[in-house]
Amino acid sequence: MDFGSFVEGPLLWIVSSVFITGVLARVGIFFSIIPKGNNDKHPRGRHILATLGRSLLPFHNAVSKKPIYATLRYIFHICLIVVPIWLSGHIILWEESRFGWTWTALPDVWADWMTLLLLFLTAYFLIRRIVFADIRLNSSKSDYLLIAITALPFMTGYILTHGNLDHVPFLGDNMRTIHALSGEAMLIVAVFLFYRTQLSVEKCTGCAACELDCPTGTLKSNDEGRHRIFAYSHYQCICCGACVNTCPEEAAELRHEIGLGRFFQIVPEKEIRSIELKECEKCGALFAPAPQIEKIGQVITEDYIRFCSRCKKVNYAETFHQLAPWPKKLKK
Repeated sequence: MDFGSFVEGPLLWIVSSVFITGVLARVGIFFSIIPKGNNDKHPRGRHILATLGRSLLPFHNAVSKKPIYATLRYIFHICLIVVPIWLSGHIILWEESRFGWTWTALPDVWADWMTLLLLFLTAYFLIRRIVFADIRLNSSKSDYLLIAITALPFMTGYILTHGNLDHVPFLGDNMRTIHALSGEAMLIVAVFLFYRTQLSVEKCTGCAACELDCPTGTLKSNDEGRHRIFAYSHYQCICCGACVNTCPEEAAELRHEIGLGRFFQIVPEKEIRSIELKECEKCGALFAPAPQIEKIGQVITEDYIRFCSRCKKVNYAETFHQLAPWPKKLKK
């Protein structure tokens, strides 16, 4: 058996088995964990079906903040799903397999245009990530790797069906194998791809508004020592975007992340943000996140904003007494 036959035969079945097993495992873990972290303020049932839909389309509450970008993402995901499933060449492979499955294929012209549209959007997402400084600084190597892995099967598939590189000896002879390998790589990555919440170090003030509005208790904060720790359980996240929508500083965002370790991180919560707490200038008690107090201090300059709630009450009482002192007790 040559390498090409191995890629299109045994390796394809191994990858398909890993993909199906991984998807079923993730669905099972989600349904077993989500009831434990449910927020009583939000009914759980209505979120589960919506979550299954978000696995295909990135719909969430924060779409209104970036409507054009969100629309482009919808188009991208539609092409990403429709073309591989309804491409005539892929359906023929299923017909010739041991399953013998078949269904109506997408017209070849539509498949070509959707493939080109997906490649154009992939290039746009890559250029956007490189050109805009704030996006570039928050990007990791896995972000660029994910773009490449997503684009490669569609690029090689388009070249394969149109014979654009048949005149190039190595590529022309091995394009089918390269296309199969790139598609298998995308399936493996999909199993270990998570869409999770991140809190920007530069923007987050630690106000915990994201935690209060989280419907499943995925985001939690706890004051430990001199810091406020934000913890996140990715298997509880339903990708609703409530944290993004409610964050007053636009510090919360939903980001893709490839992580083999996260697949097996079922119960433990992961720390995603640690913020130093501010000391009260009167009594020394830790009472609020330092970035939040600094943010308020840019607008309000009065000393009382640097006091804890107890010292604020004392400060108010002293101020009122100075403005309107109590009358001296009358003698009998």
